[in-house]
Amino acid sequence: MKKLLKISGITFGIVFVLFVLAVVAATVMIDTNEYREKISTYVKQETGRDLLIKGDLSLSFFPWVGLTIGETTLSNAAGFGEKSFAKFNEINLKVKLLPLLSKSVEMDTVTLDGVMLNLAKNKKGVSNWDDLLKAGGKPQHEKGDRGDGGEGLKSLQIGGIHIKDAQLSWRDDQAGVAYEVADLQLNTGAINPSKPVDMNLDFDIKDNKANKSWHFGLGGRLSADMDKQQASISQLKLQLANITLKGDLQVTQMMTTPQISAKLTSSEFVPRETMASFGIAMPVTTDATVFGKAMLELMMSANAEKVDVSQLLVRLDETTLKGSMDIANFSQPAIRAQIDIDQIDVDRYLPPVAGQQEKKDAKAPASDAIELPVEMLRELNVKANLKIGKMKVSNLRSEAINMTLTANKGLIRVHPSSAKMYQGSYAGDISLDVRGKVLKVTMNEKLNGIQASPLFKDLANLDWIGGKGDMTATLAAQGNTMTALRSSLAGNIGMSFLDGVIKGVNVSYKIRQAYALLKGLPAPAAEPNETPFTSITATATVKNGVVDNRDMKMDTPVLVVTGAGQADLGKESMSYLVKATVNEKLADSESEAMQKLKGKTIPLRIEGPFSKLKYKVELDAAVKEEVKEKAKAKIEKELNDKMGDKLKDKFKGLF
Repeated sequence: MKKLLKISGITFGIVFVLFVLAVVAATVMIDTNEYREKISTYVKQETGRDLLIKGDLSLSFFPWVGLTIGETTLSNAAGFGEKSFAKFNEINLKVKLLPLLSKSVEMDTVTLDGVMLNLAKNKKGVSNWDDLLKAGGKPQHEKGDRGDGGEGLKSLQIGGIHIKDAQLSWRDDQAGVAYEVADLQLNTGAINPSKPVDMNLDFDIKDNKANKSWHFGLGGRLSADMDKQQASISQLKLQLANITLKGDLQVTQMMTTPQISAKLTSSEFVPRETMASFGIAMPVTTDATVFGKAMLELMMSANAEKVDVSQLLVRLDETTLKGSMDIANFSQPAIRAQIDIDQIDVDRYLPPVAGQQEKKDAKAPASDAIELPVEMLRELNVKANLKIGKMKVSNLRSEAINMTLTANKGLIRVHPSSAKMYQGSYAGDISLDVRGKVLKVTMNEKLNGIQASPLFKDLANLDWIGGKGDMTATLAAQGNTMTALRSSLAGNIGMSFLDGVIKGVNVSYKIRQAYALLKGLPAPAAEPNETPFTSITATATVKNGVVDNRDMKMDTPVLVVTGAGQADLGKESMSYLVKATVNEKLADSESEAMQKLKGKTIPLRIEGPFSKLKYKVELDAAVKEEVKEKAKAKIEKELNDKMGDKLKDKFKGLF
């Protein structure tokens, strides 16, 4: 037995040596470059294209079966220009010979240098590779049948893949797009299906139509288990333009219904630069510094039907957003979200109001004239809860905001909605109906216990009233711009204020001043330009943007004031008549003028634009009445002195 084994070993050794000698002889004696012309001729016959192999062809057989192909070019299909369809500088493939005998594949690093691929589709929808598919014919065996009846590969190992300076261009004349991938570099570590592999991919992508380009990078450690249909990338680094994302990604059920889960964190980036790089026009904003910095973190899962973001963190400028959301049915997205925002100044992101930025930039549209996004609103399918710590919008400030938004089939509602503002509280119910061509808005708003002075100053830059009060508004409007909405506003408004002041006018001082002027008396000493009150109540109707009030009543220590008039919100102006009646129970300390006018009603007319109201006291009527009374008394006295009682009686009642 021992002798037999020895003889067998010697025999195998001789055969192996002869095999090696034969392989070496073939390598030395066969000049593969002689086949370049034959290969080119065959390609021409089969495809009609020119294959030009400028570089050397070389083969190796032991211990590696290797193929090296030098510079090679394949011409384009007819009608697609002179530029080559494909080209490369060099391709290197090597497979270890002996493991093949046991159906194991061990490859050296696969190298592709200077690969260029030019893909195109013309206006008729014909691509420049259709002819190659036709020339290739049908595969000899159906999928899953190798035709040899044998077993599959036992193992596969590749030393790595190295692609250097690759280029890919894509032009679609039907869609009117043209893209180019340049400087593509791909490097991987050793590839073994049972072990993770490191990979790094970088390239530049250019939109030739828009003349925009971006850098794309992808790196990480890839693991895959095809039997379990699972793959993952750890230490993921994804770069697009000026955004870099890091994290981990997993894919399950790869061959059936892929499920993706990921945890990603971005570096800080500049949104303005990102949008500019993608050719997205920046909106005109009141604050030119917004969209200056941002970052995000998210934990998500996704499949072909739904994206679920279980954890979301976004920082934009000075605002931090946290929350969760899911989006289902991508063709008609249904969005469900829970959002918490610490603080936001919305006005910074809105277009400048008329008369501000457009003075600097004639191209900047006035915010009131901008068409509202009716079509977009109509498509919304949203249910979301929003909480905001602090917010400023339309110059109104509020905090502890809590609102629920629902939108479906063109009906949008913000309810319930609550907030704290101006030391009081807000509750509201706002509905938008965009089922028709014109947006319809209804509002039911309540303010309780608010401080009037800062509210009106922020709302309309009017510092005209101070005090604590309540306000209600039930309003409706329609239109597709803010101007149209304001002009069509209709409904009812009510308000009441306690223990405050009317700023900008001192009614009693104006009366004393006018009285002194008419009497030729010295002007009264200057006083604060405000009118204290104990209470104000008023209701108003609104029609076509005009507020009409007929029942204003204000009580002060000196006056009882009533008022009626109109305020045009569209023109931002008002015309209002106030009638101030001097209190019959004036304190003795009040001035002579006021004492003289006790019980008299003095009109005060208020007119002009909101920003520059004018006040005029119409004292003539009250003074004339006083003069009339004095004349009557004087005549009666003279009648008593100069005429008898009998004659006096005849004139009685004349005045």
